[in-house]
Amino acid sequence: MNFVASLFRTGPRSIVRTLRDNPLLAIFIALALAARVTFWFYTGRVWEDALITITAARNVWEGFGLTHHSSEPYVQSFTSPVSVLIPILGELFHRGLLLLRLSSLAASVATIYFAYRIGVILAFHWVAQVLVLTYLSCDQLQVFFGMGGMETQVVTAIAVAVLYFYLSHSWWSLGFACGFAAISRPEFIMFLLPSVGIALLLFHRRAILSVAIPALALALPWYGFATLYYGSPVPNTIVAKSWSYQIGMFSASWKDMWAFTAQSWRDYAPFKEFCFANAAPLPDIVLKAIVAIVLLLFLGGLVVAVRRKSALLIAGAAVIGFVAYRNSTIMNSYYMWYLAPFTALLFIVAGYGLSELVAKGPRPAIALGLVLAVSYALHFPFSMPLDKKVQQAIEVEVRARTGYSLAAMMNSPGDTVVLEPLGFIGWAAFNKTVYDYPGLGSKVAVRAMKNLRPPRVAGLVDALQPTYAVLRPNEFGDLMRRFPETAAKYEVAARMQATPGLTLSNMGYTYRISDNDFRILRRTRDFNQVVHP
Repeated sequence: MNFVASLFRTGPRSIVRTLRDNPLLAIFIALALAARVTFWFYTGRVWEDALITITAARNVWEGFGLTHHSSEPYVQSFTSPVSVLIPILGELFHRGLLLLRLSSLAASVATIYFAYRIGVILAFHWVAQVLVLTYLSCDQLQVFFGMGGMETQVVTAIAVAVLYFYLSHSWWSLGFACGFAAISRPEFIMFLLPSVGIALLLFHRRAILSVAIPALALALPWYGFATLYYGSPVPNTIVAKSWSYQIGMFSASWKDMWAFTAQSWRDYAPFKEFCFANAAPLPDIVLKAIVAIVLLLFLGGLVVAVRRKSALLIAGAAVIGFVAYRNSTIMNSYYMWYLAPFTALLFIVAGYGLSELVAKGPRPAIALGLVLAVSYALHFPFSMPLDKKVQQAIEVEVRARTGYSLAAMMNSPGDTVVLEPLGFIGWAAFNKTVYDYPGLGSKVAVRAMKNLRPPRVAGLVDALQPTYAVLRPNEFGDLMRRFPETAAKYEVAARMQATPGLTLSNMGYTYRISDNDFRILRRTRDFNQVVHP
């Protein structure tokens, strides 16, 4: 029985009965919710990029349209339509972030349910279920981004739902899930949906119309709106990143792609998957072994899926396609929130491989599955104190304070500022004209970036000559070194720094300190003054 449908048809009693009859499901739903609520209230962590999207949602109710700042309409400053549709509703009550977090809690329940049902349909051994559900409930990135205000948990639930509805032959439900996937992340359009389409074409041609009608009914209105409203269905964020980071498949040399691939093991490893992590409480050789075992289980699950013509081939193809794209474009681990939906699919396929392994050697395979499960849940006492410290010492005391100081300075309607990052500062300096690097919220910045070689924040300051600039120490030095004439036009108006001696270390787990020092530069009336450190 469909869990969501049961909620509306027979009410809470049916849900209680379902949970009572499926204790493993009940345990992991409770674990997923407990992990996320604890993270939310203990750390208070808000991820930078979430505020970029919520700022646009806030402007809808301020009467300026769906754009980041009112002086430069209209810019699609978000990549995922789903990510902005949720906070638009919340911002009606000035609670966009709250609604994103609540939707992530609901989506975590859906993710666990769909993954559990996939395991039931495919007759997963109980230890395979434990591995998959522990990862989805407790993995650092699975918890972090959804509760930090991103759409990550919602789109992960959608990805797993697509797989579940295909497996259960619920074609209309699959169509709606595909429609939501199409307005969730561009990577779904590139890898997940084509895999579904090919599978339907090969094995279920009669179902194609039943899937296509609801999918198009959900996706086409948004892309029609985006084309009319923004002038293009392609988000400005994609254009900005493509120009500034020079992203393109096979845009780098084979040597660079291989080097990136060799280093990317950490993006799938406990502790190291968080890109700001330096040292971990487990040695690299152990973490590499964990990643290697998961990869071998994934490949084993893929082999079994090929032999049995299982629908998990859809998940496997989507994962392989995404990883090949990521490694050939050298998308760094800062894009780690893009990984979560695909690693969820990867673990489901790996669970299939573990199930097969249990049939051949039960005791070693069960022990292996439990060790892997624990390794991805082990981070909580190590990571949460660090996230709490980052939120207070960096996000609030440096980034947000820089934004509020900047807002107080930018009194003239013609004032402009060049900066990176856009989230906290742009939220605090609400509706000020921000030319951010690489232009996520500004087409003016994107146009300027096209002529910069290499694209850098200092180059953007030189090109646009803004009233203000917010620079990190390395960006400040870059401006002084490469553009001394432009630097001479500015003075330091304020400097925001974290508490001296700040460290981010807890029981052997350490984060790299970032954005702990910003200078606000102000263009002087006479251009003869020199900037001083």
